[in-house]
Amino acid sequence: MTRRAGDTTARSAAAVLAAPTTALLVFFVVPFAVLVQMSLIKFPPNVASGFSLEHYWDVVSDQLNLKIALTTVVIVTIAMALMLLIALPLAYYMVFKAGRRELFLLLALVVADELAPVVRVYAWQVILGRNGLINWILPGPPIDWLLYSPFAVVVALATSYITYTTIPIYAAMKAIEPVTLEAATDLGAGWFQQFRRILVPLAAPGIFVAAILVYIPMYADFVAADIVGGPSSYLLGQRIRDVILEEGDWGTGSAMNLVMLGLSGVFALIAYRMSRLNRMATS
Repeated sequence: MTRRAGDTTARSAAAVLAAPTTALLVFFVVPFAVLVQMSLIKFPPNVASGFSLEHYWDVVSDQLNLKIALTTVVIVTIAMALMLLIALPLAYYMVFKAGRRELFLLLALVVADELAPVVRVYAWQVILGRNGLINWILPGPPIDWLLYSPFAVVVALATSYITYTTIPIYAAMKAIEPVTLEAATDLGAGWFQQFRRILVPLAAPGIFVAAILVYIPMYADFVAADIVGGPSSYLLGQRIRDVILEEGDWGTGSAMNLVMLGLSGVFALIAYRMSRLNRMATS
């Protein structure tokens, strides 16, 4: 009787998992396998072209790709740092100081993210433009570098992903008992010591989640750079799109995607290890 019940439970679990497993195979594994195949087939692809790693060599040896990658790293890292500078104190305020306003601020973050990303970026085009709001407010001649520059891309990226940076950190700080900070205050710890030794280490899992949700996807973002960027802010997301759609080089484009995916995995592992070390340092 017990064995039959166990068999029934196993069949039920298999039936429940069948739909998501099939969806994963169809919508992820199969396209990923095609991407890997395209990155290995010699160009132009045909029956007799064979397989090679030349696309990967083209990606890492092209000086233009390396220059674009450096530009992307700088812009994305500055945008992430800016979001953390906003998200950490904002999450702290929401958890420990907002009181009744906590729910309102949380809902405001969610509602702000409901606006279409393209609309948000176009709004910055209006605000930062030569005849935009900022140049209208500031005295003197118009400031041209506000728009179509790396600065504009950093601002657009930061405002586009700020919700996904703040909420994981807010959730991590929500688990911190207020008495922990009160005890630190009683022991003479200033606000900076509390921030460095308590808040940041205990919020490390939230920072790790924010990095996965925000920092990695920003490398593939091309909307912000298309609308408010210029020649000096040409990013990897734009490069991959142009290689595939304009140049028709699916092999190199696929290889670039897989290289970025591999580097993203390495970054995720490093961020995870750092979050674990921060937690261990406070335990």
